[in-house]
Amino acid sequence: MHMETKVKIRKSTSIDVAISILELFSAEKKELGILDMAKTLGKNVSTLHRTVTILKQRGYVEQSAGRSKYRLGLKVFELGCVYQNQSNVIKDAMDRVERLANATNETVNLAVLDQELREIAYIAKIESTQVLKTDIQIGTKLLAHCTALGKVLLAHLDQSVIERLFPPHASLPVYTKKSIASTDKLRKVLTEVRNNGFALDLDEFREGVVCVARPFRDMNNKVVAAISVTAPSFRCSADRIEEINQTMLGILGS
Repeated sequence: MHMETKVKIRKSTSIDVAISILELFSAEKKELGILDMAKTLGKNVSTLHRTVTILKQRGYVEQSAGRSKYRLGLKVFELGCVYQNQSNVIKDAMDRVERLANATNETVNLAVLDQELREIAYIAKIESTQVLKTDIQIGTKLLAHCTALGKVLLAHLDQSVIERLFPPHASLPVYTKKSIASTDKLRKVLTEVRNNGFALDLDEFREGVVCVARPFRDMNNKVVAAISVTAPSFRCSADRIEEINQTMLGILGS
């Protein structure tokens, strides 16, 4: 019995390391070396090398042309496609995402909330046909409180959950000088978002970028995702923002 327990713990630890390695990759960090991984995760290089070798054999990572670094492999893409095909949120929302893209001629994003990490994940998008547009990729994860999408999703959590995730008088990490930097300010903003039915991001994630977001609800009227229209700020006067918001209201409802 005791030996069986030890084996289970060892397997769980190996799985945890493997998942941690895969989660290091992002739109900003497309390639990583073993030393990069070891430094970030605080793990032994030889241990990580064994795990990366297994991930490579199974197709979850592949080596770059110079063979000194690794990037995500085809197997990760295949699993992402499986998720996309089985996701009711994406299937149900894409008609309205497409209608918004056609109506505004701006980039439209669909995102869900990773509640425990206080982040959003972009799961679908339609890019603007205009020359200047935003470049956030599907799969990107951002701090929820610095985005319009995230503020919409946070605003519709139970109040007890908001209080647990954002206790009073605490500071928050930021992307720009306009990002919300305290939990006290955030909680006030979330109340406004809940009352108004939409959220704005005015240079809070990236300077020069404006975003308007509204909730996407399932057939039970539960907020399961958020949809945003994003554009460069020079194309977004106050009147244009209100026009986009009204267009979204007409297509998504309140």
